[in-house]
Amino acid sequence: MKINVPRKYVIDNLKYALNPASIAVVGASRYDGKVGYKVIEGLNKWGYKGTIYPVNPRAEKVHGLKAYKTITEIPGPVDLVFVAVPAHLVKMILEHAVTKKAKIAVIATSAFKEIGRGVLQDELTQYCRDNKLPLIGPNLVGMGSPYLNFNCGFIPYLPVEGPVAMISQSGANLLAALGTSQMLNFGMSFFVGLGNKADVDFSEFIAYGAEDKNTHCISTYIEGLDCPEAFMQACQSVVPKKPVVAIKVGGSQIGVKAAFAHTASENEGTNDAHYDEIFEKAGVIRATTWQEFLDVSLALGLQPPLKSDNVVMITNGGGSGLLSCDHFERMNMPMRELKDISPQLVDRIRAYMPMFGSPLNPVDISGTASPKNYKGAITQAVRDPKVDAIYGSICPTSVTDVSAVTNIYIDIYDTYKYLGKPFIMEAQGGEECNEAIMKLRKHGIPAYPTPEQAVNAIVALRKYGKIKEKFNK
Repeated sequence: MKINVPRKYVIDNLKYALNPASIAVVGASRYDGKVGYKVIEGLNKWGYKGTIYPVNPRAEKVHGLKAYKTITEIPGPVDLVFVAVPAHLVKMILEHAVTKKAKIAVIATSAFKEIGRGVLQDELTQYCRDNKLPLIGPNLVGMGSPYLNFNCGFIPYLPVEGPVAMISQSGANLLAALGTSQMLNFGMSFFVGLGNKADVDFSEFIAYGAEDKNTHCISTYIEGLDCPEAFMQACQSVVPKKPVVAIKVGGSQIGVKAAFAHTASENEGTNDAHYDEIFEKAGVIRATTWQEFLDVSLALGLQPPLKSDNVVMITNGGGSGLLSCDHFERMNMPMRELKDISPQLVDRIRAYMPMFGSPLNPVDISGTASPKNYKGAITQAVRDPKVDAIYGSICPTSVTDVSAVTNIYIDIYDTYKYLGKPFIMEAQGGEECNEAIMKLRKHGIPAYPTPEQAVNAIVALRKYGKIKEKFNK
């Protein structure tokens, strides 16, 4: 159901969605194949320190915990009610939650608007709104935070700690992001599945993310945006402080039908231009592919905005430089020659390359580049007041020591971080490059295995620089 503005009582209560002191799991099960079993298992496994109240009218104990027949029989206060029972029982559960004065309700149950039962979903939503009980869902996978050791849903693992908050309608894509986090050091602050988002909307979690100290980028996976005014208002208030990224799907001919069947998202009568206009007004950076969505979110979460187009690329591979040049131009941010950025820098960098190297930009210090060459060239570039970003690139040769160059890049970044100049790295090669990428990300530098990914990240940092200028006027 629509909202026109983010609601304060909802935003205030969202802290109970990620950091509740107590949880009632309604539909708690003794059978390990059930959602109600996995919720409690995940809470325990990942270190939830609050109180868990299993609710199951046919069990004395679940997971070794005393079970209660209804929420109303629970002796202590309940912050969060997690619902995993058939759809026809949900109204009764919500009534019990209101009686218990719970702070928030989360409905994992499916079989609502996405299968044509929109009237039932709206009735439940209106009941919750009448009683000021924020409702997340229905039809969702769960939520969590690695900083809070909180895993609430049927979710196999938590992400690694990091700067990106992810708000997603799709449970599958959210789980994919969590897997990417663990495998590729994609750090996340919190995550939440909205499912059908019958009540709590993107706008309200965006507003929550603005105040979360661990969140530096808010990323949204959107199948349907039925509250554009609230979304724009929330984003406009947030983007002066933190970037917001969006990927909007369901715009293709069959995608319109698939999005409704998945999360009851309505896209009839809209197109990409419609959403481009919304995102432009909102100050949101739009990604068009899943990989771009992850890449730019990571960069925006780790690095400051880029203040100008004065990017200097230092590489030992002419090929990666050419791929980067072409992709920068495709992205409408052509690279500038080094002599046009800082004529004096050309001569200073020449001292750190062989005579057959190129100070054009990309600065090609050649395949024989040593760690000393990299250190000298990068240091000269970052010290130059006319350079606003450093784009490092490396490919393994029998001469170039990838590990040593990685350590130098990290040291220079740590030394000159105070200048507020973004550092990005591309490491194109085998296992040694993958290890370099993981180490760089761990130290706060967005690093990627292809030039195109790195360029997308840099372009997003420049877009955010322009957004901050616009919304801080």
